Amino acid sequence: MSNYLPNQCCPEARLLCGGQPSEAQLADFAAANPHGCVVNLRPAAETAGWDEGTVARRLGLAYVHIPVAGPQDLTPANAKALASALDAHADAALLIHCASGQRVAALLALKAAWVDGQSARQAMATGKSAGLSALQPHVEARLPG
Repeated sequence: MSNYLPNQCCPEARLLCGGQPSEAQLADFAAANPHGCVVNLRPAAETAGWDEGTVARRLGLAYVHIPVAGPQDLTPANAKALASALDAHADAALLIHCASGQRVAALLALKAAWVDGQSARQAMATGKSAGLSALQPHVEARLPG
């Protein structure tokens, strides 16, 4: 896939994970994936007045917002919300982002454990495939065993 995100990782063929896309990058993603979906993990306080949801919808993309401000928001509820977004758009390409990609990778790892039933080792591998590094200790502290 083309490079639509800073720090882009593709842990699965239909998942693009990474940092904040520009409006031009969203337009490129929409052109290549007309039925795609954007999942934004950045809370409103981080968006500096830019209404990404409006831009995404104008481009024909579905848009899901799951605010994850930091480690305190790496919760089972947010992992389930991410799982719901992935399930609801199972046939679409998804662009999942935060500011750098670390919250994306952390939440994917925790979803793998808490929702998908992966072992702690498997969940960490899932997170690392999505670029997990800086938030790894926070993920490890939340995983069973």
